[in-house]
Amino acid sequence: MLQPEAQKYNLKFPTGMLLWGPPGTGKSLSAKLAAKKMGLPLLAANWGVLLGSPHPDRALKEFIALVTSLAPCVLYWDDFDKGFAGWDSNADGGVARRLSAALLTWMQEHQEPVYTVATINRLEMLPAELVRRFDDVFFVDLPHEGARYEVFNLHLARYFPAFRGNDSPWSDEQWRRLLTEYRICTPAEIGNAVRRCAERAFAQGKPGRIEFEDLLRQRSHFTPAMERESEQMQAIRNQAIYAQPVSSEDVSRFAYQHQELFE
Repeated sequence: MLQPEAQKYNLKFPTGMLLWGPPGTGKSLSAKLAAKKMGLPLLAANWGVLLGSPHPDRALKEFIALVTSLAPCVLYWDDFDKGFAGWDSNADGGVARRLSAALLTWMQEHQEPVYTVATINRLEMLPAELVRRFDDVFFVDLPHEGARYEVFNLHLARYFPAFRGNDSPWSDEQWRRLLTEYRICTPAEIGNAVRRCAERAFAQGKPGRIEFEDLLRQRSHFTPAMERESEQMQAIRNQAIYAQPVSSEDVSRFAYQHQELFE
């Protein structure tokens, strides 16, 4: 839509998208990669900082002026929902409500090619009229088996040379066991587990080497957020039907096979 030819067909530059899901699933990384793939500068913003400014109205006005001057660009709001807690009350003298209205007006009326990407954990905290300003709402859930396998290999290849080729040193049976053990782990937790194994290997005088059992042992050393904060995490996942899934269907050899209990 940035191409001049698009204007000939009255195609406008899209407004942006919401990336919604539990913490640690890769929402912030997705926003950064989107800007890189589009070849546009990324401008990170914090709604809470604007609200806490000594002169919030002027701060928002100056910020919007900066954003439009950098267009075309990607405007990235991290943890966007946290800045809207109590936005519809007058506890802050109506500052949040006033700034929200100003942002809504700008998102609706601006003509500059600014693509807005906002990451959120709780969709219900945002004003409904603000959600409607975004073209797409994607739900970023825990990775399925195939995606989890790729996440593991990305991190393993970073620390261990054996995983930098096309052939894995572990059998499919070992991988299936490992993927099962880490089923409720976020990509961030998987990355941390691999990094800790690399640190342990270095401390033991065998840098760049890892055994299958090392990751199984590391899994027993931490409690995933899905267990630690099960009620809050599941409350987020229960509303996933209101958004498009960010992941495609799992077509890997590790895809979970549904089986009928009764015939």
